[in-house]
Amino acid sequence: MNDIKFGLVKDINDPEKLGRAKVNVYGIHDNIETKDLAWNMVLMPSTNPAKGGVGSSTNLLVGTLVAGIFLDNSMQEFLVMGTLPTKTDGVQDNNVRVREEADPNAGEPKGTYEPEVSTYSPKYPYNNVMETESGHVKEYDDTPGNERITERHKSGTQYEVSPNGSRVERIVRDNYRLVVGHDTLEVYGNVRIIVSGHVDVAVAGNLTASVSGNISADSMGDITLKATEAGKKITLNGNVDVTKVLRTNTDGAAINVNTHVHTQPDTTADATSQSDVSVPVPE
Repeated sequence: MNDIKFGLVKDINDPEKLGRAKVNVYGIHDNIETKDLAWNMVLMPSTNPAKGGVGSSTNLLVGTLVAGIFLDNSMQEFLVMGTLPTKTDGVQDNNVRVREEADPNAGEPKGTYEPEVSTYSPKYPYNNVMETESGHVKEYDDTPGNERITERHKSGTQYEVSPNGSRVERIVRDNYRLVVGHDTLEVYGNVRIIVSGHVDVAVAGNLTASVSGNISADSMGDITLKATEAGKKITLNGNVDVTKVLRTNTDGAAINVNTHVHTQPDTTADATSQSDVSVPVPE
């Protein structure tokens, strides 16, 4: 009764949703229809609590080759103890990412500034792969010298941690992040932000920028600075070099200040007031 038997999974739609499966055991159930097979429990590993919703779920596939034992003399109650990856329809059941074959997603489009060198280089049997039925993939690659972590959604959204600890993230649609508390980004190197569309920044409190070097801004359109609340002002400290036409908000009159440099504080008779200003920059 307790000899190891083998069979094929025929149905996994357990009405009680316990992860049970109907198994057609070779030599025992050859002439029994799937609807007449019993629902069989699946043995879980000791590292999986499988209690109160904690632990991994049981997700067998129809057509999976399994091994197990019968728990009753009538050979109806079959305990599934594990699966056996072999070849189904002449195709190896072990994941392609384990078998050292080419990256099945290598041809997907990449970002303009995305690193070109792929870190995908698994060697059998070091790549630990989990792939779901729809195509979601997790890889923990222990290949010596090419240790890598990859998590990928079927749509192509993914992240990858390379052997040197670098991380590349690719999001094929929208991205949203909510931080209920504080957020800090600390970068020791340089930062580049390339945006093809518009950028909106809304700050409910103060906005402070401290720059040790220079600030440079090039615009193909107008640049406008506005202190919209009454009584507020825009203050420029230090040397102010204006090489275009400057307009004050007091009367809208144009003041030609080409090649004119203001050194603050400016006490000369032709100094402009510290009223709010906007500087049109022609295209």
